[in-house]
Amino acid sequence: MIASEKPALLALGAGICWGTSGLVMRHLGAYGFTAAEIGALRLTVAAAAVSIIALRRPGGMHIRLRQLPSLAIMGAGCLFFYSLCYVLSVRELSLSLTAVLVYTSPAIVMLLSVRVFREPLTPRKTVALGLTLGGICLAAGVSPAAQHYSARGIGFGLLAALLYALYAVLAKIEARRGNPLTITAWCFIFGTAAALCAVDIPHGLAILYAAPGSVVWIAVIGILNTALPYLLYTQAIGQGEAGKAAMMASIEPVVATLSGMIFFHETLGLWACLGMLLTIAGLTVMNRSPRRKDALSAGSDPR
Repeated sequence: MIASEKPALLALGAGICWGTSGLVMRHLGAYGFTAAEIGALRLTVAAAAVSIIALRRPGGMHIRLRQLPSLAIMGAGCLFFYSLCYVLSVRELSLSLTAVLVYTSPAIVMLLSVRVFREPLTPRKTVALGLTLGGICLAAGVSPAAQHYSARGIGFGLLAALLYALYAVLAKIEARRGNPLTITAWCFIFGTAAALCAVDIPHGLAILYAAPGSVVWIAVIGILNTALPYLLYTQAIGQGEAGKAAMMASIEPVVATLSGMIFFHETLGLWACLGMLLTIAGLTVMNRSPRRKDALSAGSDPR
């Protein structure tokens, strides 16, 4: 594997894991868990799993004291409040429009990365971003005539996108200071602390007692849909460009759509098919090795 391709593949893997989370959420919702309770459960399981792995490595959970504020923002702010803003946006808008608002985050990450990390904003990246965002709009079925617009809903959706982008920027900074595994573990711990303060714990425990079979789905969403993708995403950002990693993770809505077709027999219209193709085309353009001329114009050596 070419070294420059590894971060892109890690981010792609993260997007695929996130894309299958909707399947598990439907099963947990059927047991009676609320969205906030599912968020708290997935963060709790992820925090425990990643912390156990981190403690078995040299250095364990050791971090510098000055890292705590940043990790607290990433965990309580970017992980927990992102989920909260997403839920609040869905209440005001359609799920499809909320998804499109949230997936403006790669553009935010690219702009922040140009400013903070001096990552080049090349024509190739701009074209890839346009294809991906356009594809997500079509796949989500967004049309002016079919949507109910709410200023509050749009605000929450854009805030969720900003928090998602902020995680990418802070993760890249923290990845320079320590092990991505330890960083992710602390983020989950802070996220869990914030989430548990906002849920009805006795209600969640009552469901667990009445439906012990739900533990299997909780483990899946905590490990496969939360711990693993965030580990992959944090590693991708630390090893490569934050903007590119955010773009590659945008495969998530495509995977979610395909999962709905396969497991719940959801129909897929012509525009949705075209949207998926555009999204995949954008990711292909993004991951294509730049030509020598492009690389030189961006001020870097050709890959």
